[in-house]
Amino acid sequence: MLQILLMVVLSLASTASAEAPARMAPLITPTELADRLSTAPWPQVVDIREPEAELSLFSYGTGHIPTSINVPFGEWRAVWADPLDLPSDAALSALIGGAGLVPERPVVIVHSSAARRNFGSAAWAYWMLKSAGFEDIAILDGGIRAWRDQGYAMSERPGRIVPIDLDLTLDRTWLATHADVNAVLRGESEAVLLDARPLWQIARRESLPGSTLLNGITLLEHEDGRAGDEMSIFERIKNAQHVDWMSDVITYCNNGTLAAIDWFMASEIAGIENVRIYGHALDGRAQSSGL
Repeated sequence: MLQILLMVVLSLASTASAEAPARMAPLITPTELADRLSTAPWPQVVDIREPEAELSLFSYGTGHIPTSINVPFGEWRAVWADPLDLPSDAALSALIGGAGLVPERPVVIVHSSAARRNFGSAAWAYWMLKSAGFEDIAILDGGIRAWRDQGYAMSERPGRIVPIDLDLTLDRTWLATHADVNAVLRGESEAVLLDARPLWQIARRESLPGSTLLNGITLLEHEDGRAGDEMSIFERIKNAQHVDWMSDVITYCNNGTLAAIDWFMASEIAGIENVRIYGHALDGRAQSSGL
């Protein structure tokens, strides 16, 4: 009897395991997302565009993936408003819990793809969710433009947000602070300072001393903001031979978004574990006296 019961339990466990969807890759195509949304448990889809904007691609209100919720990029960045202090765990919990995002469920992030830099906004939100303990996260490659252009359904009805209480803690594994950057600049620790900005931005605000350059936008394969397949991304990271990927790497830019592209491509696609984002970025540094 015990043997029969054990066989039944093992059979049920095997069936449940077979039916459970595999964890998403960091980049998901519109077709893959549509498949995921066709059967439960479906992922939570977060659109980071503005609620209303003049151009439809920038506007959640003029058309979005059905059931997706709207948490604009500005809200993901606002928790970093204090130029000296890190976001509090309470603020992090309020942002993510207020959006009703459940850490145990997969999350797909949707950006506008109106310009290649918009991928960086999605990468920043991805980085924050990962730092908050979410494990199954993906960015919709090509954003809402790719979804729309492939003929998938669009809706103007806002997705329903049900806020939940969360008690999250910011994991600093992928975060570099003012103190970390200052230690490198003073020669007290070793790390590659990786400036993710284009040259025209560097001309307006100089790089940190001793920096290496890797414009995050150049890591995207297509002009419409699609990153491309993972193998080609890996090759672009590998071919950036001027970057010492074997060392600790701190990537930065003005507001964090271009640095987030460098981090996402290196960490999440190429699997390089020693890459961190300078969270306050140069904007925060400029507002902080004495740095």
